[in-house]
Amino acid sequence: MIFRDEEKGIELFFSHFVKEWNKDGELELLKKVFNAFSHIPYENLTKHNYIKERFASPFDVMRGYLEFGTGGTCFPLTYFLKRVLDSLGFNSWIALADRTYAPSSHCVVITQFGDKLYLGDIGFSIFFPVDVSQSKVRVKTVQGELEFLWSDDGKRIDAFTVFENGHRKFRYSVKLEKTSFDDFLSAWEKTFEFEMMNHLIVVKLFKDKLIYIRDNFVHLIKDGVSKSIKLDSIFELENFVEKIGIKKEVLRKVVANLRYGSSERT
Repeated sequence: MIFRDEEKGIELFFSHFVKEWNKDGELELLKKVFNAFSHIPYENLTKHNYIKERFASPFDVMRGYLEFGTGGTCFPLTYFLKRVLDSLGFNSWIALADRTYAPSSHCVVITQFGDKLYLGDIGFSIFFPVDVSQSKVRVKTVQGELEFLWSDDGKRIDAFTVFENGHRKFRYSVKLEKTSFDDFLSAWEKTFEFEMMNHLIVVKLFKDKLIYIRDNFVHLIKDGVSKSIKLDSIFELENFVEKIGIKKEVLRKVVANLRYGSSERT
């Protein structure tokens, strides 16, 4: 164990989300674990609120989810996923990924079954294992179609969003090598300096839509199509966040820390 109460956090995960699994095959169990993480939101509210504990452990994530409906950003969620897979005996590792705004600013879990490789990216709201054994694969997600393409040297996998007109948008590039815990923690530490920390961000799968909240704008995403709504007050924002399962008190603390106004933001 690296963090305190890790085993307790993993036990809470299984008791709440995955109560039966002994009869499942490995791939079906992997799918079940990934799907369970779809209930836990991606959000940086807790990242703003963590003062005593800078890094959220699996127990911190589960306790926050059960008490307040919170979750975490890609680093604590990916670490949590990795530790759950460890407890089940999967051969998996964390791989860092480069995004346009910074190297090693994202992370995924790679799981290997024989000659098959599966990419797990719950931080990007992909709640199923992606078979990346082939040099090129496309998958459909609630946020649209994604393409994963191996580099010529076999050391990286690049991820793109693919639009109906055929255009592609680069998302990130995964370095397939296993990441040491020290390098992972160092990359996690640097995320506290990112521009995202100037904003309030919540992403959650809600029914058949992906809800993406950034400050006072809400994007409702389904099959790659996004509908945007502007919330004109903190009161409206609090109510919307509460509707998707996060308690208002968590949001209020972040609003105070970021010095949001009490009405419309510019």
